[in-house]
Amino acid sequence: MNIYTTLIAMLFMAISAQAQDSIDPIYSFPFNDSLDGWTTVGISSLVQDSAANAVWVHTPNGTAETGAYAGELAIASLSGGGAVLFDSDGLDNAGIQGNFANGPAPAPQRSELCSPSLDFSEEDRVLLTFYQYYRYFAKDSGEPDFTTPNSSVLISNGTTDTIIVLNEDVGPNEATSTRDIKVYDISSIAAGQSDVTVKFIWEGEYYFWVIDDVRFFSEKGKDLAILEFTNINNFETPDLGLENDTTDFEMMIANFGDSDILDSIEFVVRVLDENLEVVFSDTGYIDTLLVGDTIIWDFDRHWIPELLPQNDANSNYNVVYNVRCKGDTLPEVVKPDDNVDFQGFVVRDLTYRKVPGGDGFGFTGQTQTGFDDFAFMNYFKFDNSITETFTISNVFFDAFSVADDDPLVGKNVIIYVIKLPEEVVEQNGFILAGEVDLVNFDFDMDLDEMVIAGYVIGIGSYQFSLEDDENGGPFNAQVFDFEAGEGPVVIDPGSSPNRSAHGTTKYFVAVRYQDAANSIAQEISRSFKLWQISTLAYYPSFGTAGGWRLLSTQNTSYAENIAAIGFDLELLTAVDENPLPENSVKIYPNPASEFIKVDITFEKSTNTTVVIADMSGKIIEMDLHENLQAENLTYNMERYPAGTYVVRVSTREGTKTEHVIVAK
Repeated sequence: MNIYTTLIAMLFMAISAQAQDSIDPIYSFPFNDSLDGWTTVGISSLVQDSAANAVWVHTPNGTAETGAYAGELAIASLSGGGAVLFDSDGLDNAGIQGNFANGPAPAPQRSELCSPSLDFSEEDRVLLTFYQYYRYFAKDSGEPDFTTPNSSVLISNGTTDTIIVLNEDVGPNEATSTRDIKVYDISSIAAGQSDVTVKFIWEGEYYFWVIDDVRFFSEKGKDLAILEFTNINNFETPDLGLENDTTDFEMMIANFGDSDILDSIEFVVRVLDENLEVVFSDTGYIDTLLVGDTIIWDFDRHWIPELLPQNDANSNYNVVYNVRCKGDTLPEVVKPDDNVDFQGFVVRDLTYRKVPGGDGFGFTGQTQTGFDDFAFMNYFKFDNSITETFTISNVFFDAFSVADDDPLVGKNVIIYVIKLPEEVVEQNGFILAGEVDLVNFDFDMDLDEMVIAGYVIGIGSYQFSLEDDENGGPFNAQVFDFEAGEGPVVIDPGSSPNRSAHGTTKYFVAVRYQDAANSIAQEISRSFKLWQISTLAYYPSFGTAGGWRLLSTQNTSYAENIAAIGFDLELLTAVDENPLPENSVKIYPNPASEFIKVDITFEKSTNTTVVIADMSGKIIEMDLHENLQAENLTYNMERYPAGTYVVRVSTREGTKTEHVIVAK
């Protein structure tokens, strides 16, 4: 079980343990051992003679593992245990990879799960709630419809039917969380009625739909909800990139309940390490939140990380938010899950990655009515207190062809590394309100104009191969120093002569799609949200002569459509061009087997960076220290294979480098 699965389990077990029935459901169907009186019927299948097999079944462990491609995660519902499953995957292929359309009910299928008769004649209000775990591919395979969900619920009172289409925000090959709870007010058709039925309807092709804990309530009671929250700047960041990088924690809260909340509401944010120990926390309070109101809470304390410890190559962390009524002994029942939310991030030597990867969505030149030149670029920054100089030789990105008859092979994209001038600064207000900007950045300047202005310090290209069409991304493009036309791109965070103690040097890394490549989609992520300045897109239709703009659903936030673009850092040189005094640094033993020691004695305190790299220059460990004067440092070498490594101590005054042999 990974750190994210563990965190989900711990957080929501706590919620479930609190969720006593302060509000009793009218009906409750936990599906622990059976279908609980619900019935199922197969309506259609690709092979019509098999339609009777296209039915919902009881899954004892809440998984959808009968198919060849579905995976083994279970629905994380309130009651746990069993659930109800429609497994389009397994019905199509009988659990055998490549066995398409040879299962007991080939896809696409249509199937219904129908409730027993429900009596709401004494109710003025009826709420339908249920937990689901849903993965989607297409509504229909004949003329593939990747935009309309294949999941809906039909409510009938005997004379009138109402259909609710579900999961409209779940795209092809995407899934909901394993603990996705839905709440719908069905009073208009169910309240006061004595014979109501509810049908869950699957109509489409792949993958599955797991449903559990279908319940009906006459009221919500209290219902606080976290709508949005801020995160750190990247999914993956080196420790040197996080140290001293201020994070402003904010959360957007709504009162979706039945009454005004007039007692103290508590907001909490925590940063947890992979052992779920608290690295940072802050708490805030308000006294009142009226029904339907939404507020943004900006925590008083900003997080300015010190060097975060890493285990081996990387370590996982989480930003966790919570909202509750302080001292409340009657917890939320109808929808408790949205009182807690979180997002993970990774500290990794030495990768910058905005998002974990693309979600299968993308934008092309055709998105903006056929323009043949468009680009995406991601924003990165480095703290000026770093004493080492690095290079970029590789940029990775995700992209895909939008049509089978228009493959990637043979098409080219251009990669740019852009260093912004010192006068470009970040301006942040309320981040969740969209009060973020790059001041003094010319959003109408295209990439060719950036070249002329001297902003472009690195250039490269990538030509897609036949293997790229077959295997997909991420794709790795080599970049070179723009002026020299060869060699890696130098990133010197400390190069600014006017830098402040913790200033930043700002960069963009861009991928440009021109001419034949304008039909390629730059892949983006919608699931990993970053409200800070993250991705800019360029189309000629933006502005008078084109321009850079955010791409979000409402064009008002930084939260959506983050481009899958990142890069790795490497050590510039293992040569001491300005050596430190002979006796100031001692690196031993050499050869080493279990550990190496670095003893430092400087005349005055100074910022110091210790780097361990392999012989290719790839950094495998980095250690930053502020105002270091005398220290005895130890580094574990048992986790690295036998070979020769570069150990380098870097300060503003100079460097000390040794080649250390690790013997096993």
